[in-house]
Amino acid sequence: MSQASKVLIIQTAFLGDAVLITSLLEKIRVESPSSTIHLLVRKGLEDIFKAYPQGNFGQVWTYDKSNKLKSWWALRNELTKEKFDQVFVAQRFFGMGLLSISIGAKKVVGFDKNPLSLFFDEKIKHEFGQGKHETERNTELLASWLGPQLHKPFLNASHLNNLPVDLQAKKYLSISPGSVWETKRFPVHKWIEFIRLLPLDQEIVLMGSAAEKHLSDEIESAFKGLSRNIHNACGRFNLQEAIAVYQQSQMSFVNDSGPLHICSALNNPTVAIFCSTIPAFGFGPLAEQNKIIEVKEKLACRPCGDHGKKSCPEIHFNCANSIDVHEMLQAYQDFLASGSK
Repeated sequence: MSQASKVLIIQTAFLGDAVLITSLLEKIRVESPSSTIHLLVRKGLEDIFKAYPQGNFGQVWTYDKSNKLKSWWALRNELTKEKFDQVFVAQRFFGMGLLSISIGAKKVVGFDKNPLSLFFDEKIKHEFGQGKHETERNTELLASWLGPQLHKPFLNASHLNNLPVDLQAKKYLSISPGSVWETKRFPVHKWIEFIRLLPLDQEIVLMGSAAEKHLSDEIESAFKGLSRNIHNACGRFNLQEAIAVYQQSQMSFVNDSGPLHICSALNNPTVAIFCSTIPAFGFGPLAEQNKIIEVKEKLACRPCGDHGKKSCPEIHFNCANSIDVHEMLQAYQDFLASGSK
């Protein structure tokens, strides 16, 4: 076992990025169980880690991106008092790089693509786009301390006992039609096509944030008056409740977005649909049962960016519109045939 250390891990990006950091929590828990782990994440995401019941947490700190300068200075003052042995900064942006080297830690480790990597005690080559998973990239930050062994991200909401009373565990599919980036979203009309192929008695829960409710509303309205058992749950649940819903679903259909990574951490059977982005970026599903669905045709315009776009630059959006929903149905049928419940 490694010598005990007081550690800070910094990852203040999106939901999925924060979830994937749990792979590092698992690594430290197993390989250096006497170490104390502090986290710094985007404000609003701290409740994720109430579904991480393991490990030796010091504190989950939050960075308020709606008031960046004030929050940055407050964090700098508070984190300096903590006297960390090691800081691992999993982001490649100036602000968090500056924070990491400003709080008096004994050692700072980060990626070479961070503008301030010159001042890190150790900088790690950041390889993107060749198939290396984000959990592999992040693990390399800890390699000189704990070695290269990978651990999967991990969440478990069972102890929270907050599955909504109107849902029966393992009786429903969860479908998450949203994403921050529009070209990562499988189109609503394609979700509707897919749902029409499912058995009438298959219960469906539409998941997402309140900002994505217009997507689930459109899907729900397509089946108004029909005998489809659809729960429109977008905006209904907080993060802890949403994690419980994903954990207790039969399987989940998701875009390349945060829910994909929640399902990976829960080991929930996952069908991941990649539109404008590609799995080679390193954000594919990690659940034991998973299926990636993407356009078969090689498109010159795909990928159109690291994160996708607000709209299709070529207008046609063929990376999504050309996906055959029967492939999604096959994934569903294969899951049922496997006997998993």
